[in-house]
Amino acid sequence: MTGRAEFLERVRARLEGVPKTTVEIPSDWAVEVDDPLRRFEAELVAVGGRFHLAREAEVGDVVAEILEPFESPRVVITREPGVPEAVSSSVQGAGGEVLWWPEAGRDGAAAADVGITEALWGAAETGTILLSSAPPSGRAPSLLPRVHVAFLARDRIVPTVADLLDRVAAMETRPSNIVLATGPSKTADIENILVRGVHAPAEVHVVVTQP
Repeated sequence: MTGRAEFLERVRARLEGVPKTTVEIPSDWAVEVDDPLRRFEAELVAVGGRFHLAREAEVGDVVAEILEPFESPRVVITREPGVPEAVSSSVQGAGGEVLWWPEAGRDGAAAADVGITEALWGAAETGTILLSSAPPSGRAPSLLPRVHVAFLARDRIVPTVADLLDRVAAMETRPSNIVLATGPSKTADIENILVRGVHAPAEVHVVVTQP
């Protein structure tokens, strides 16, 4: 018997005879979201994220605004369909260096100041975005740079996290890894001193694009 099988057998043995609890879920348990876009904005801002709404012609200006605090930023950009073409020229116009993913590799992403990716879906209920590791995306561009910029199509904002998970379940091919990100990385010690950016980006921008 393998170690895994032995572990599961011990768990089963411990659970024998444990009384089972019947749970009834009320029919009105679901969260109601009247305006997904505005709810998404409110929840994202509440957890420390930054919200931008842009039409295609405005994307360059939004990227330039995000990069303004940097003198000569290194920006890793994924070759995903949801990342507008204007992004790379806007980075260069701001005096930045463009690093393309996956060509840049993990070292390039780690050296970048900003990572720009696509978000597959967003959940208005919590201001959460869903990120995929499937090529041409990857985990490094959204996790290693200190600033993460995610482009999310407005029609891909669903009301609740349950709706978002339904979209995942409906995928024909699921990536090896998906990440549900809700604002910037945060951690706190026993004294409740909040620190951002320990495990992932300290600053997260979600740019919602619309026609």
